[in-house]
This record gives sequence, C-alpha cells and structure tokens, in this order.
Amino acid sequence: MVAVAAVAARATDYNVPVTITVNGVSTEQKSVFSVNESNGLYDITLKNFTLQSADASMPVGNVEIKGITPYRDGNATLLIANNTVSITPGDDPNVTFWMAAMLPPVNIDLRGKIEGDQLRCYIDIDLSASMGQVIQVAIGDGYQITNQSFENWHTSVADYVEPNGWHSFESATGALAALAGHHIEKSDDAHSGKASARIFATSIFGIIANGTMTTGRMNADAMSATDPANHAYLDMSMTDVDGNGDPFYTPMYAVPDSIAAWVKFSQGTPNSAHPYATLSAVITDGTRYQDPEDKAYTNVVAKAKNSEIAVTDGQWVRVTAPFIGTGNDVAPKAVLVTASTNADGGQGSGNDELLIDDIEFIYNAKVTGLKIKGQDVPGFASDNKSYEMEVNGEITADDIEVAVDGTGARVVKTVETEGDHYLCTVRAISADMSVMATYVIQVKSSATAISTLKPAAGQTTYFTLDGRQATALAPGRIYICRQADGTTHKIRR
Repeated sequence: MVAVAAVAARATDYNVPVTITVNGVSTEQKSVFSVNESNGLYDITLKNFTLQSADASMPVGNVEIKGITPYRDGNATLLIANNTVSITPGDDPNVTFWMAAMLPPVNIDLRGKIEGDQLRCYIDIDLSASMGQVIQVAIGDGYQITNQSFENWHTSVADYVEPNGWHSFESATGALAALAGHHIEKSDDAHSGKASARIFATSIFGIIANGTMTTGRMNADAMSATDPANHAYLDMSMTDVDGNGDPFYTPMYAVPDSIAAWVKFSQGTPNSAHPYATLSAVITDGTRYQDPEDKAYTNVVAKAKNSEIAVTDGQWVRVTAPFIGTGNDVAPKAVLVTASTNADGGQGSGNDELLIDDIEFIYNAKVTGLKIKGQDVPGFASDNKSYEMEVNGEITADDIEVAVDGTGARVVKTVETEGDHYLCTVRAISADMSVMATYVIQVKSSATAISTLKPAAGQTTYFTLDGRQATALAPGRIYICRQADGTTHKIRR
C-alpha cells in the first residue's frame, strides 16, 4: 500500500442510499455524500444527516471529516479516519432546527472506498455522551439487501402487499401468473423492529404451491411445481418496476462470506420426506439468471444455500449459508436471494409457513496470520492486536505478509520509524467496509541501529551500547554519541 499521489483538486457529490442503524434497528433514506480531493488529501461530508424512524425524524446536521490520507488498493481508493469533529447545522431550507447546535464534539470512525463510480463508506458516530448510543451509518448500496428487516412494504396488486425490494407471486410473470395465488403477507411477529415477512404454502386440489419470496421476480409458466419454467429470476437489462417503483433485482458489488437470517418455520402437516424450508443467494454479473436453473450458467460468481431449515418450534432461529465461488471470470453486479417454505418444489403441506426477518450478508475481516520479512509474528492470535519482535534489515510495507479470512477483504499496511524501532500497522477491512481490525507490531531491526541512523548536520544522535537508538537518556548509563560526520564517542549521562 502506498499513499495516493497528489492530484488536482476535485469534488464529487454522491446521491446515495444511506442505512442508519440505531440499537440494532435499521432505517433507510437518501442523502448526499460529498467527497473533495485536494493536494492528495480528502475531505468528506455527509450532508443534512437525519435520524429517522417510523414515527418521527430528528435532523442532526452535516458530518464532515477533513484531511484524510488515502491509500490505493488496485482500482480502489481507501479512506480511513478516526477523528473528533463538530457536527454543523445542515442547509436544508425545510428544516428549522438542527441537533448540531446542542451536540458536543463527537468521535467519528470512518472506513470507506471509492472504486470507479461506486462509493461505499461506513461511519460510526459516537453519540454516547449526549444520546447514550453509537450510530452506524452505511453509505452506498450494492453490499446488503434492501429492506433486510422487512419494515417497509408496498401494494403490489389489488390489496396485496410485498416487502420493498422483495417479491412473490403477487407480481409474477408467466402464462399462469394469475393462477399462482397469494403467498406473502406482513407479520407483526418480528425478530427485531415491528415486522417480518410471512411466506406460506397453499394447496389446490391436493397440489402444493410453495410459498416463495425473492429479490428478483417470480415466473409461473407450468402446472408442475418441479418444472423449471416456474422460477425466480433477475435480469438487470429489464426496465420493469414494482409497486414501489423499484426494479426486480438487487445490485451487488462484492462477494460476502455468508448469508444469515432469522426464521420461524412450521409445517402444518409434518412431512418427514420433505421436512425443510430453504434460503439461497446467487451472485451474478447482472445478466439473466433463474433459480432453479434450466441450463448451465456461466454468469454466476458465487452461490450460497441452506436447504435444511428445520421446524423451529415457534422460536426465532438464526440460519446461515456460506458463499462458494464458481470460478467463472465475471464481476459481481447483482444478487438473487430466494426463500421458500420447502426445499423441494411442490412438497410439504398446504399450510406450511416461514417467517423471515433480518436477512444480512456477512463480511469477514479477521487476520489469521502475520509475517514480517518471512518471519512469523511471535504468539500471533487474531484477538491480540499488539506485538513486539526483532528482525534483520530494513522493513517496508511489502515485507509484511497478511493472511485474512474474508473474501474480498482489503488490507492497508504502513511502516514508520519511531525511536529505535519500526512501527508496523496492519488494518484489515471487510469487503463492505463494515468491519476493521487493526494490528500494531513494534519491530527492532538492525536497520534501526547505529550503523544506519545518521543525524542531520549540527545534531547528535545517541545510542545504547547494544547499538539501538535512544530516545531518552537515563542518568548513570553510558551512551554512544554519533555526529553528522559519522564520528562517535562515549559519554556517561
């Protein structure tokens, strides 16, 4: 990693979705995120930041962080900062009072990246002193699922509703869409917040129609439940929108490590041969894809599937599934997430139901190994963030080897000379910028010894008898003094 070279000043405003999480409950809104670059440093501003809930809104103000040193990682510019800032009043003419006027300076923790025209940032705003909580702000889309807590719903057809960003047979395509029936509704039995999604099966003349929900669009084109003509699909080239004005796909710009959700699953009539509900996610390049598949697809980046969601006996249970890459050389652009009351088409019973809430993608950023100049950091453990060691020779960032367990995780490595040692800092950041782990290693090296450290003209540098630079002189001890011309002599302090 090297700092990005200074370039001409420029400013960009991103009109992006913002997800705000307070006490575990997330809300979504649109906001303007301004990025200004000048002389190689970045200033960022979250404009007119507002805390919103279902009942009220609380205008906070502008959150601005200045003088951020960027780092280059491939095509991405990474921004990392931990600053104390003063939130200032916003400029929205419709707001008469901003909380900024009442807030003391607050600590801001930022992790962000700019890659092409895509922006992704996480900002933790520490309002524990004034409001007793830390507010997490996720900026930019394409890393999590829209409306993952199912708090927001829209009317699809007639009086039926679907969760924002999600769809069932109410908005299906296909010749038999009108016969597919009603399979989803809003439930007040929630794992968090006030709502969850309830998907349920039906039975017509003994034929089971599974309850199914997807971030794409359902298609009903065959009488047989096992026919792949009945499927969920996405296609980013299509311009159709749902009852909320949203497309029938979810953007996705990274590969998570897993998908997780909270569920309640019950079978009205137990079926030992087909006892499981299912949750799956398929990341693609955005071209047409359907689940279940009707052919071999080469546009798939990775898949995750849990097809063994058992009856939960009326309890909320967390289920997960890891993503497995396909090896196809395509970039992630969209994800198709699908949940169904049975892992097998047309199976189960006509009164099976699956309540689902708080679906999220999990991104890891745990460092599993550290080496410097090929030497293992002694006693390394992921949960221990501070180390000391000795190596031979000069150290640069390229000499630090980092193993990380997160798919697509970013690593920032910096090396500074501090007194008689190198200070090596390693930051591992998850692909979605939500998690960062920082490790600091103090390294003594022959390169920090008397033979390599030369004082400036007119100055003297002091070393201990073992050749290490001394930052403070202790009374009664003997030191070696080195002059700018290279001459040395001993003194007793």
